[in-house]
Amino acid sequence: MKQRILFIGLFSALILLAGCWDQNELEDIALVMGMGIDKTEDGLYDVSFQIVNPAQVSGGEMSQTSKGTAVTTYRETGQTLFETIRKISKEVPRKLNFSHMVVLIIGESLAEDDGLFEVMDFTERFYGFRSTAIVLISKGGPAQPILSILNPMEKIPAMKIQEASKKTAEVWGETTDQNINDVIQTLTTKSGGVSLSGIALLGDMQEGQNSSINEQAVPSTYIKLSGLAILQNGKLKGWLEDTEARGVSWVKNKIRKTVVTSTCEEEEDEGMIAVEVRNANTKLKPTINEGKRKITVNIKSEGTLQEVTCPLDLTDPQVIIDLNKQLAKVIEEEVSTTVKTVQEQETDILGFGEAMNQRYPKEWKKMKEEWPTTFSEMDVEINVDFFIRGTGLRTKPLILEKK
Repeated sequence: MKQRILFIGLFSALILLAGCWDQNELEDIALVMGMGIDKTEDGLYDVSFQIVNPAQVSGGEMSQTSKGTAVTTYRETGQTLFETIRKISKEVPRKLNFSHMVVLIIGESLAEDDGLFEVMDFTERFYGFRSTAIVLISKGGPAQPILSILNPMEKIPAMKIQEASKKTAEVWGETTDQNINDVIQTLTTKSGGVSLSGIALLGDMQEGQNSSINEQAVPSTYIKLSGLAILQNGKLKGWLEDTEARGVSWVKNKIRKTVVTSTCEEEEDEGMIAVEVRNANTKLKPTINEGKRKITVNIKSEGTLQEVTCPLDLTDPQVIIDLNKQLAKVIEEEVSTTVKTVQEQETDILGFGEAMNQRYPKEWKKMKEEWPTTFSEMDVEINVDFFIRGTGLRTKPLILEKK
């Protein structure tokens, strides 16, 4: 009884102390869920804000009877990012609130113009930003149209982008879900290499902005995560696609789940095998021998067979051993291609510099200034071990029944 009385007293005190001198009432603020940053030809920032329409997302009677979209995208230009936030008040009669922002999209042209440092400096300096917002690079065009596309599966498009980014990173591994904090930490490393997921607009922008798109069984316009942007010292240098992009996740130990496929070894058979990777671990081993730098990438992974169209006897241990080697080779080739590509770009997005710094801090002080060149010329050895831990609910492929 005494504990209950004490709890009620403390709760009452918290209510009385809950006030704040700079508190903003809900009717005075506009919730920004997504933000896109581009740059005009004359050097101005072109900023888009995806803002929630409260009447459309509430569960009350108003949301059921009123017409309109759950969000509206506003746009403003300015010499600085902070200037655009203040100038947007001419269109939005409320104070912008970024505490719920989930997505920050940087335009491809701005990224090519060495704009990442400028944007990240502002997001860390400005008190209102949510540092856990996911950062993406628009691919093939500006960021603004991407933020204005509606989605039938989610009332707030920015949240759909966030969920797609997280889910793709979790089950496929081709893209990463790096937030503002992650990007800032990577930019402060001496290697200077950053990789960010790309996002592209497919279809007609005007159709995608119309609420009628939510009534289409097959949307004519949609947005899609696409590729991995390679940035060196905040400047976009190129893109990695498909398995090359996933190779980065293998090296950086970011694979949580993914699918590895391979053709059957028998030349006369055109069947395929598919394995769901459920566990992967990567360790980097840097060495310096007589002035020669080298990185060894050791990958251990395991998974379950999910699809088999080859006439294989999966009860035979030797068949499983052969499949293990075959799948390990697929991963090794995938990673090797990625390493060669980023070395050609002289952009260390793989964390090799950090690994070298941790093991050889004194030597790193000498090599860090010329690291892009050193990185592009160093030897990289890739070792992959793969283990099949299960064959699913069926041991004998149906194709063997046919034969």
